[in-house]
This record gives sequence, C-alpha cells and structure tokens, in this order.
Amino acid sequence: MRTTLVTLVALLALALMPGSASAAVCGDYSTQAEAQKAADTRDADGDGIYCESLPCPCSTSGGSTSPPRPSLVTPSTSSSCTRPKTVQRLVFSKSKYRHIRAHYIRAVAKGWPRIMVVNRKGTDARRDRLLEDIPTKAGFDRDEYPAAVGRGKANGTSRGLVRGINPRGWMADVEYVPSGENRSHGSSLGAKLRKFCNGTRFRYVFG
Repeated sequence: MRTTLVTLVALLALALMPGSASAAVCGDYSTQAEAQKAADTRDADGDGIYCESLPCPCSTSGGSTSPPRPSLVTPSTSSSCTRPKTVQRLVFSKSKYRHIRAHYIRAVAKGWPRIMVVNRKGTDARRDRLLEDIPTKAGFDRDEYPAAVGRGKANGTSRGLVRGINPRGWMADVEYVPSGENRSHGSSLGAKLRKFCNGTRFRYVFG
C-alpha cells in the first residue's frame, strides 16, 4: 500500500513539473510575461513575443518585464512596412515542410482559400478559440490553415472571432504535424511576413 502511494505521489509530481507537457493555448497563462518565460506556444508573426493578447506584466525575453515594442505588435502602422498590390508568394521547402505542404493541399481541396491576408491583431485570440476543443498530442503541434496571422480582417464588432467568409474570422482547418516542423515553419513564416503591413495578400508556394 505504501509503495503504491509513493508511486502515485511521484507520478503527480512529475506531471506538475514545468515542461512535462506542452501548453495548449495562450489561455494556459494569466499574463504575457508567463507565456514569454515558458516559450512553448507558437509565435505566429515571428517577432519573438509570445501571446501578445494576454494582459501585462509583459516581457520580450525570458528575463525582462518590459511591454512589447509597439512596432512589433502593430507593424501595419509602421512606416517601414510595405503593402504591395500583388499577392506575395512565400516559398517554402517542400521536403523540409512536407507535412505542412500536405495539410495545405488537403485544406485547399476542402475549399479553404489559397490566398491569405496579413492580420496580426487578434492572432492569439483567433488561435485560442480555434484550438480550445482540439487536444494536444505529444510530439505534434496543431497546424492551422489558413494561418492565424493570415485570416483576414475582423468582422463587425467581434474582432475577428466570428465565422465569416474564409479566410476572414477565426475558423480554419487543423491537422497534427510534427512539432519541430510546425514551429520551424511558423518562425520562417513570421520572418517572411515581417516587412509587410496588415492587409497584404500572400500565399504559400512549396518548391
């Protein structure tokens, strides 16, 4: 009996250890600084700041507690960004991101659009609402297509948290893909979009 009790206590302690399970969504944290310290949610726009929609205290790194820089949070208002009239082709390796590519192909076949629209504001909220009923899976991330950062503009007074004409709104197609591949793709996507203002149209190209 004593051995069983000790085993149960040990298992409980292991389950509570930081890093023993990946965070489901930004809603797992009460402040942005907590999410930044954990760094286990996906950074959609690739600016190094996690869960920007959460209340402060805020942080831009593991140890600091300063608010996120406005130029990164709302790059669409920055004089340094551009908004081309043409659809931007973001090229990714089809061998490196083969699961992402396969999901993209299946999602488009289901009727989701090829063209997305940069909309950084509300990215975390859109992702949280979409993924709240989809469980996490060890070794995998829940890939979204269209990407949360590319799901158009807000609808009405609901700030993009209502279903609308794709890719506007919070809805998207979700599939499990290997965590390393998904996070690498998310970082690459953020880097490729960094110079573009909100409202820029873009699409994935795998070569």
